[in-house]
Parts: sequence; structure tokens; C-alpha cells
Amino acid sequence: MNKFAEITLALVIVGATLAFGGVQPITYSLMEAVLFFAALLVLVKQTWQADVRLRLPVWPVLFALFVALQVVPLPPGIVGTLSPARLMDTKIGGLEPAHTGWTTISIYPHATVLTGMRFLAYLSAFLLAAHVFDSRKGKSTLLRVLIVLGCFEAAYGIVQYTTGWQKIFTYIKKYDVEEATGTYINRNHFAGLLEMVLPLVLASIFYSFQAWSSRRHITYTGRYPTGRSPAGYQALFYLFLLVLMVVGVIFSRSRMGILVTMFSIVFLAVLAQLKLRRRVWMLGSFLFLVCVLGYGLWIGLNPVLARFDAVRDPGYLQMEGRVAIWKDAIRLIRDYPLTGTGLGTFGIAFRRYQTALVSSLVDHTHNDFLEVASETGLVGVLLLFLPILYLLGKMVISFLSDARGYRRAVTLGCIGSTVGLLLHGITDFNLQIPANALIFSVILGTGYKAACGERREENTSAPRSSDGR
Repeated sequence: MNKFAEITLALVIVGATLAFGGVQPITYSLMEAVLFFAALLVLVKQTWQADVRLRLPVWPVLFALFVALQVVPLPPGIVGTLSPARLMDTKIGGLEPAHTGWTTISIYPHATVLTGMRFLAYLSAFLLAAHVFDSRKGKSTLLRVLIVLGCFEAAYGIVQYTTGWQKIFTYIKKYDVEEATGTYINRNHFAGLLEMVLPLVLASIFYSFQAWSSRRHITYTGRYPTGRSPAGYQALFYLFLLVLMVVGVIFSRSRMGILVTMFSIVFLAVLAQLKLRRRVWMLGSFLFLVCVLGYGLWIGLNPVLARFDAVRDPGYLQMEGRVAIWKDAIRLIRDYPLTGTGLGTFGIAFRRYQTALVSSLVDHTHNDFLEVASETGLVGVLLLFLPILYLLGKMVISFLSDARGYRRAVTLGCIGSTVGLLLHGITDFNLQIPANALIFSVILGTGYKAACGERREENTSAPRSSDGR
């Protein structure tokens, strides 16, 4: 059953990513159905065997319950206390008040239910990823699939950029026609995918480097026969894949994507150095950045640099639109500070606050944190993002203290993926793209199992000898 769950997760991730990031209703509806079915099968099997291991952390359950509260009709007194602005305008979003006066916190319950179902699908992916990951049984097939998928997307994007063949399979692109987007419509979401997969490749380099360094030390002490180590070649192979993905991000011309990628690489390199304490690791990290820069200059970075240079133009921030949207979104949040307008309702609620790009429909804030705050208020932000930050801290602590080499490397990769997507969320909405949100959920589930689940099991069981994994 574990292998079935792992294969199912891999197929759903690949399918959603290749299908324009899963943004079409038919795609994310199928994604939800398959994930619910897989989670149900695993749960039924474990219940039948009286060995339920598919355990839920409490924080996503609380968030799901809060979203459910948003669509439950409540008395006017309760709604007025939780969301005074909602009670003052019960017709917002076309919702007529009932004759009893009871109404919902969400301005459009239908959208909240649909988006809530998608969150439950991501939660199912989180649970399945945590369930199938087992560092003691060898390398994770699911993480390997993510790396292969990231390499394919990066190579596809590089071909688009260098040849001018701006197609997604048979679909002719209409937007971002001078940038690498892979199978995504938007370059920023393409960069978001690579930001999550790229740290997994860096983690593979870290794991191979550990093996190579250990063997070299043992060889020098005479306790191991001399000869070539395959770990060294593996590290070089993963280094090539890392260069490929970084170049893909650069050719997306996503400014935040490029900055976040470089920050993630430096951050993980320093974090790994705290564990390894090898000068050759930092030297290799420096040489890697030089290789990326050299490859980019060889192919051509002028269009990429022009994107950064455009920020210096007078009035650019106003023309670009993000800052104006953020200001209007903050006005919306001030009116619905505690419980928001309802999950999935930003596009509807924002219309009456929109003062910029008035001829366009703005359905996302280009800031994941502001969008969640506008839809779920302070309660939703705390329930969603504080636990993720807490898990991030647990992963860092686990990485620095873990004795198992492979699990430590996986934790490092999950740290980089989490940091990257959260930072990119300041200027974009990757969490609103089904494929990226799904991959993020899988990475969080894997990191949760590696940093919390397995460590907790080891602490409550009898000591066992380490096998180096």
C-alpha cells in the first residue's frame, strides 16, 4: 500500500505540473479526487489491520475547521462580533440575506467550499507524503520523481528561451513569450517550481559529498581499500543538474525567483557547512556559483539584467501594479481583520477596494500572505503560517542534530524548499497554483516525517545501531 500511495502521489504531481500547473478546473478536480481516494484507501487498510499510522497534526485540522465555520450560517450577533463589515453589507458578492437574518462569514460560500476542498486535497498529499517516507528503507522514489520533473521543466524552459520555440506542447504561448516558463503559463510560477525542487538536488549533492568525504577519510587512515568512489561522481552529476535548474530560473527572468534561488543556495551551503565543517564544501559552493554565472554569460544574460534594471525607471512600481494592489488589499484586510471575507473569495471582495488597474480583473494579490490574510483574517494567517514556520525551525534543529546521513540530507532539502517558496510568496501567489501548492504540501509532509515523526519514534523506542542512513 505504501508503494501504491507513493506512485499515486508521483503521478498526480507530474500530471498537474505538465497540465499548465493544474490551473484548469478539470485538472485540479481530478487531482482532488485521486488524492482523496488514495488517502481513503490507506486509511481503510490501516483500520482493517488495526494499525492506524496516518496521523493528522492538529494545526491543519484547526484551519480546516475554521474554513468550515466560514460557510456555516450564523446568527447576526455572532457575525457582527466576528466580522462587523460582513454584517453591514450582506449583499456583497451577490449574496442575499436570509429572512431569518442568519448569514455566513464568507461573502461567497460556494467559492469557500471549493477552495476548502482543495486545501483538504493538499492535506491528503501532506499525510500521504509523511506516510510513505521512510529513511530506513532507502532513497525516496517520490523525491527522485520531483528531481526528474524539475530537470525536465528546466530543460524545457531553456529550450524555449534559447530557441524562441514558445510552445507548451501544442499550445502556443500568449504571455511571457520571451521567457522560460516550462509547462507553466506564468514565468514566476515556473520559477516557484524550480525553487522547491532545486534544494532537493543540493541535498543530494550534500549526501554524496558526505559519503565521498567519509570514504576519503577512511582510506587515508588505512581502514578502507583505495580506489575511486562512486559518491564523488554522483556529486558531480547532481552538480550538473543543479546548474541546469539555476539556469532555468535565470532564464525565467523572474526577479524574485532569481534572488530567492541564490539566497537559498547560499543559505543551504552555510547551513551544511555548520554540519560538515569542510573547507572543500564552501570552495565547491563558490565554484558552483561561478559556473552558473559563466554559463549564463555564455548563453546571454542581457535580457535578464534588463528586467532588474527596469526597476530603476521612474514610476515603475506604480506601472507594474503590485504595490497598488497590496495597498488596496490592506484596506480590505482592515475591514475584515479577524476572519476575512472567506477562503477563495479575494477576487470578488477586492472589486470594491480596487483603485489600480481598474480595467483588469485582479483575482490574486501577488502576495500569498496578504491573500490569506484578506480571505481568512488574522485567525487564518496564524493557523496556516505559524505552524509552517514552527516546522521549519524543527527541521533546522533536526538537521543540525541528526546522525542519519540520508535523513539529514532530505531535511536539508525540505528546509531550502520551504524557505524558497515562503520568500517568493512575498511578491507572488505560488500557493494559489495547484501543482506548486501540491508539491509544497508533499515537501512539508516529507520534512515533517523526517524531522518530527521518525525522530519521535526513535525517542520512544529502544536504541538501535545506526546504519549511516
